[in-house]
Amino acid sequence: MTDQKVSCRSKSDAIGRRLTPHVFGMLSASTIYEPSRFESSYDHDGLICCDLLPAATLSNVKGQYTAISYCAGDPRKAKMVLVNGIQFNVFENLAHVLDMARDFWRKTFPDKECIIWADQICINQFNLAERSHQVGFMRGIYSSAAQTLICLSTTEVNPCGVEWLVKLHQSVDPDGDFYQYYFHLEYYLRTNLANKRFVDDWFTFYDVFSSPWWTRTWVYQEFISSSNIYFLYGRSSIPWKRLSEVLPTLQKYSHFPYFGPAITERQAQVADTNNIVNFFVISKMRFDRVGPFGLMDLLSQSRHLQSSDSRDRIYAFLGLVREDYGIVPDYSPENTMERLLVDIATRIVLQDRTLDILSDACRVRGELSAQLPSWVPDWTTRQCVRLQPRTVGDTSDGSVPIFPRVVEPGKLEVQGFHIGVLRKGKLGWHFPTRQDRFRNDEVEGREELWEIMGAPGPFVLCHIRNKYRLVKEARGGRPAGYASVEDIVQRHGLLAQTVILS
Repeated sequence: MTDQKVSCRSKSDAIGRRLTPHVFGMLSASTIYEPSRFESSYDHDGLICCDLLPAATLSNVKGQYTAISYCAGDPRKAKMVLVNGIQFNVFENLAHVLDMARDFWRKTFPDKECIIWADQICINQFNLAERSHQVGFMRGIYSSAAQTLICLSTTEVNPCGVEWLVKLHQSVDPDGDFYQYYFHLEYYLRTNLANKRFVDDWFTFYDVFSSPWWTRTWVYQEFISSSNIYFLYGRSSIPWKRLSEVLPTLQKYSHFPYFGPAITERQAQVADTNNIVNFFVISKMRFDRVGPFGLMDLLSQSRHLQSSDSRDRIYAFLGLVREDYGIVPDYSPENTMERLLVDIATRIVLQDRTLDILSDACRVRGELSAQLPSWVPDWTTRQCVRLQPRTVGDTSDGSVPIFPRVVEPGKLEVQGFHIGVLRKGKLGWHFPTRQDRFRNDEVEGREELWEIMGAPGPFVLCHIRNKYRLVKEARGGRPAGYASVEDIVQRHGLLAQTVILS
C-alpha cells in the first residue's frame, strides 16, 4: 500500500471544522481520545456520540482501526448521532451498526479504544470530486483495518440462528481430517433432529441469509478485501473463520431428504440468497488464493448485486481487478452510465485481449442496450452470464493480425470471415470467392453470418451504412457436407475482412 491519503470530510459542515481534502479520518466511539469507557458512548438523550479524529495517512493508521460494512437501506429513514458534539443525521441502519459495534466491542475488546471508519460520516457523499477520489481506496481501507465488522441485521432481530451456529461449531471439532469433520457434523445434525429447540434455531439460522447485506454491490469488495472479519447479527457475532468452516457443509443438506421436509422447505425458501452467499464465499476463497479478478468475468457474475447509483456497478469492484485497466471513478453528471459502459467495454477489449464480450452483449440485453453500441454489454441488467475468457491471437499462418481496435468512441474494428446471408429468416448460404470481395454497396439492413476472429461464434451481423450491428450468436447446424466454420473458410478460400461494429 502506498502512502496515499484518503478524503474523509464530514457530510455536513456543521461538524465545526473543514478538514483538508485527501486525508484519512476515523471515528472514536467515545467522547475522549484515550482508551474509551463505553458508558460515555451515549449522551443523556441516548444518542450515540462519536469524535472525528485528526486526519492521518492510511499507512500510519494501518491495523489501528475497525472498518464496518452494512446495508445503507432506505435513505429516507435517518437517525441522529452526535459527531464532535454536533447533531448529525445518518442512515437508520448505520445507527444500528454503531450500536451493535459498541456492544460487540464491550464484549470482545473491553480494554481497547474503539476507533471506527464509517463511510457516511468519513466521506462527504455530496462532494462528487471527493467521492470519486475516495472510492479508489476502498480496498486499502478495508484491507488495512485491524478487523471488519459486517452487520447483517438492520433492526432488533432474533439472534438464535447465529448462536445456534456458534454452538454447532463448538460441538463439532473442525480440526483434523475434512471428511472426518464432515461425517461428525452430519451425525451431530441427524442425532439432534428430535430436539425441537435445536430444529427451531436451525430455521432461524437461514434468516441470516435473508439479510439485504448480501444483495448490495459495495459490500462485496469490503468483504473480499478484509482479512479479519466478524459477522454481527443482532447482539450475537461469529468470526468469519468459524462461519467459513461450517457454512459450506450446512448448505449441502438440502440434498439429504432424511433431515426432514421442514428443513428442506426452509432451505428452498432461501435458495436464491443461498446462491448469492455461495458467490461471496467462493469469490473470497478464489481472491485470497489467486488475486485480482478479470473485470469482464466479475461484472458478468455479479449482476444480482444492487446499488443506488448505477455507476457503482462498475466502481465498486475496482479494488478487486487489475490496475492496468486504468479506470478512474468519475461521478460527474457528464459521465452517464451509457458513456461509462462504452468506456469499460473498450478497456476490457484492449487490456484483456478478448472478444468474449460479444457473446455477453448478445446474450443479455437490458434497458440501456438500445442506447449502446451493439457490442457493448449492459452490465446493469440482473441476469448472470458466466463466460470463459479467451485470448485473442493471430490467424494460423500469422499473416493477418486480428487484434481489434477502437477507431472512435463506440466503433470497434475487428476482422472476420463473411460466411453467409440470411434471407426471410432462413440461412441462405453464400460463399464469396477471392475475387468476390465484400462490397459496401450491399443491401441496407441485410443480416449476414460472420465468423469473428478471436471470438466465440459465429455471429449474425446486420449491415447498416458501411458498418455492422451485432444481432445475436448464430446457433444451429452447418450446411450439409461441412464439419465446422473453419472447414467452410478453408474449402472456399475465404479471406479475412475488416468489419466495424457500431
